[in-house]
Formats: sequence, structure tokens, C-alpha cells
Amino acid sequence: MMSKLFTLTYRNLKIFSKDRKRIFFTLLSPIIVLLCFIIFARNIFINQLPLQTANKFKNHFADIALMTGMLSVVTFTNAISLSSVMVNDNQKKILNDFYIAPVKNSFVRLSYLIYNIFLNIIITTTIFIICIIWMAIDKTLIYEVNSVKYSALNAQNSLIIISTIVIGSVLNSAIFVFFLSFLANNSAFSALSAALSSISGFLIGAFVPLHTFPRVLAEFSSILPSTQISNLIRHFAINGLPSEIINAKNIMLDYNIIFGLNNTWWGSFIYSASWAVLFLTLSSTINIVKNR
Repeated sequence: MMSKLFTLTYRNLKIFSKDRKRIFFTLLSPIIVLLCFIIFARNIFINQLPLQTANKFKNHFADIALMTGMLSVVTFTNAISLSSVMVNDNQKKILNDFYIAPVKNSFVRLSYLIYNIFLNIIITTTIFIICIIWMAIDKTLIYEVNSVKYSALNAQNSLIIISTIVIGSVLNSAIFVFFLSFLANNSAFSALSAALSSISGFLIGAFVPLHTFPRVLAEFSSILPSTQISNLIRHFAINGLPSEIINAKNIMLDYNIIFGLNNTWWGSFIYSASWAVLFLTLSSTINIVKNR
């Protein structure tokens, strides 16, 4: 049975790799995120800093904000765009052929999920590496205070951020594979994908700091699981910086809240992991019902 699951997953990967248009639009999302950050967000984040802040730290802060925003949004947009294979199969009624064959319904849907998670992790991790290279070129990878060097992205923090990328990929892929499995129209998918991708960066505080939102909107954004993924990445991205910088106006920690209550990094982790488990369970439950 595992060989059938592997074959189905490999089929999805092969379909994706052969469709240049699909690859282009999937990779287009990070580019759009980067342009949105440069046009809208960079100055907004920098202006949150005190006027006396050194320019070097402003650039350091802007690059960390860029990395945090890129990683949190890309796991979200990837999960949507990678679901196009599943939606296309739904529209062409290819799933009906699978269900007639001696293959469990759950295996077919699980293959879409595994394929989505796998590519989501690969693409987002690649973006993370590109961000590190950019920070090295921009000389913002290491921050120096009173001849003491601080690295926001040391080996330990980098591994934790990669682990957070895995959690974010599983979370967003599980959510969108579940919801989009009910969609069987490519035109509707394209419209929905464009709409969600365009507003996701603002809703989760990637382009605009949450504390600049009205309190009600900030609290609404805080309940979105992807917002807590963003909080996790931000927490560990600044963990290696001196405390006097981290605590300055509390700008880098932003509004780390859930339902209006102050939150911690482990609270964000539990919240995000719980949503991931919930949607993985929902997918399994629906498959069991259909199999009956």
C-alpha cells in the first residue's frame, strides 16, 4: 500500500515539474512578496524605530523583517498555489478514475498533502537560504554593539527557524488541501488564489506591523494560525540580539497576542501545532466517511 502512496505522490510531483506555467506562478509569489515589502513595508518597519537609532541597525532590522515576512507569507501562498494539481484533477474528473481503481480514497488525498508539504518546505527553505545570503551581502547578518558581535541567525536559531518552516508548511498545506479539495473549477481557484495571496501578507502582519492596526483588527489577525507562525519566526530571528535592542519600543516583538491576551513563543507553537493536527484529522475523518 505504501508503494501506491509513493506512486501517487510521485505522480503529483511529476505533473508539477512538467508544467512550466504552474512552476512560474508558484515561484512568482515570493517575488511579489519581495516587491510588496520593498514598496510598502520597508519604510513602515524602519519608521517604527526611534529617530536616534543607528542606520546600520535600521538596515539590520529591515532585513530581519523582510526575512520574517517572506517566510511566513511564502508558506501560506505556496500551500495555495501547489493545490492547483488537486483542483485540476477534480475539474477533469481524474479523481473518479482513482476511486474506481483499487486505491483507497485516503491514499489519493494523502498523496496531495504529502506533495504539497514537501514542495512547500523545499521552496520556503530555499527562500530562507536566499535571505541569509542577502543579509551576508548587505552586511546585516551580524550586528556589532560596543565591539561585541551578535548574530541573529546563528546555527541554533537557523535550525529552529527551519523547524518552524516545517511546522508552517504542514499547517498551511493541511488547511488549504482540506478546503480546496472541495473545489473543482480552475477559474474559481485562480480568483481565490489571487485574492488570498494579495491580502495574506497584510493580515498576518508580514507587510505592516500588527501594532499599527486598530486593536480589533490586530486581535482578529492574531487568531490566524499563520500569524503565530510569523511570531515564532520573528522570536527566534531576534533571539541572538542584545536585550536592549529587542526591547526598544517592543517593536520587533510586535503584537504577540491571541484573543487579546499576551502570548509567548511556546503559546504560538502550541496554537499552530493544534491547528495543524485539527486539519490533518479533519481530512482523515472525511476520507473515512467517504470510504464507507
